[in-house]
Amino acid sequence: MIDDTFLDEVRELPSVTPMERVVAWSVFRTRDAARQLLEHVHLAPGQALVGGHGKDSVAEYWWVGVQVQNLEGWGHSASINKHGRMGD
Repeated sequence: MIDDTFLDEVRELPSVTPMERVVAWSVFRTRDAARQLLEHVHLAPGQALVGGHGKDSVAEYWWVGVQVQNLEGWGHSASINKHGRMGD
């Protein structure tokens, strides 16, 4: 069973409050939708799941991301998810 307790932590998206070495994330409007993603993420050595939940002007959100030990090993820094304020 995958540990999903990190989804219960109050933590804004890395695009709002930067989080070290988080290279990709997805945003969901329900905890259950975020939890479902966990079953489909395949991590390489040196990678870990991170995430949390917060609230924006629309509603609550939950996010799931990947944190890497070695940012240079991930690839070019331009490949890091740097989309809009809410990750979209």
